[in-house]
Amino acid sequence: MTQLNNTYTNNTHTNEALDFLVIGAGISGLSFANKMQSLGVSIAVFEKARGTGGRISSKRVTNSQRQNMDFDLGCSSFVGHTKPFKAQLNQWHQDRVIEPWFKDDQDNLHYVAVSRNSALTRYLSNNITCHFSTKVESIRKNNQLWEVSYINENGINHYVHAKNIILATPAPQACDLLPDEIKIKANIKGVSIAAQWVLAVELENESLNLTDLSFPNNDVIHSISIESNKPRRTHTRNTTILQIQASAPWSQNNIDTDKALVETSILKQLEQIIGQPVLALNSHLHRWLYSTVSRGLESQLPYIWHKPSTSALGLGIIGDYFNTEHLGIEASWYSATALAENLANGLATQSKHQAFNRVAEND
Repeated sequence: MTQLNNTYTNNTHTNEALDFLVIGAGISGLSFANKMQSLGVSIAVFEKARGTGGRISSKRVTNSQRQNMDFDLGCSSFVGHTKPFKAQLNQWHQDRVIEPWFKDDQDNLHYVAVSRNSALTRYLSNNITCHFSTKVESIRKNNQLWEVSYINENGINHYVHAKNIILATPAPQACDLLPDEIKIKANIKGVSIAAQWVLAVELENESLNLTDLSFPNNDVIHSISIESNKPRRTHTRNTTILQIQASAPWSQNNIDTDKALVETSILKQLEQIIGQPVLALNSHLHRWLYSTVSRGLESQLPYIWHKPSTSALGLGIIGDYFNTEHLGIEASWYSATALAENLANGLATQSKHQAFNRVAEND
């Protein structure tokens, strides 16, 4: 992955502007960037976090005994329900980025990335110009360009110009960035994305009687993933690392509850599920403000693309909240690739017209 080329910052000339600026370095933003860059357009990705990942980020924490605990912070695994995404998962497997983990009772093959799930987005960012620790503050029109104001990792305000903007962020964040005069802003105001608490815990319990990924009948706990059982994960101690995702309703009701109380509540429920006291060696609690799509945007297309015929400025929105046909990571990937393929067809048609015009001029 490369850093943002200064050629594209603090400029006002169309011929120096980026063709595409993508906001968000998760699955959707990076999948879109890879497809468009393969077509030869200039593109850069801006991400407010220190690295890639989005909802498939991973984390390492260290306890008071200086013992590390590695775990996936968001999505536990990747499953393909459609032929295109199954083919994509197979390609990533061939590229040795992901590995099969297990098959569930519906014969769905679950994959995880090597050696943590965030490795997938790092792989997707390898040849993409990415600018991390960069918070986009505003988007506005400046003549025939988009002017994007952002704050870099040093807290200094800059701006960059682009011909097209792609918002690959949760719907509420995309809504905050969209200029008020853009009509499609009203389209995504109704999208609702619920918060979620996630707890990682390392246990010294010898037997837990849990499957690799389980969904207990519990009002507090939605799922339990045995992180230390995932393939090609380094874990040298004779302990078990769990990732516990709280249910969306319970998380929403406890969104502002003290973190210590949240962790205690989740662990009490875990004790009931495993039927024994929890012997915790290490733990980490995280709150996702935007996790589960509770009300999506039902539309014919899995993306929004806004480019009036009278304007050179294009603006796209991609993500996992456009319909319920595809869910989670698959929905994010599907949204990104669908928009990229649509734009690729447009670029191909444009190239044919340009080639025809050149031939006509030569004649």
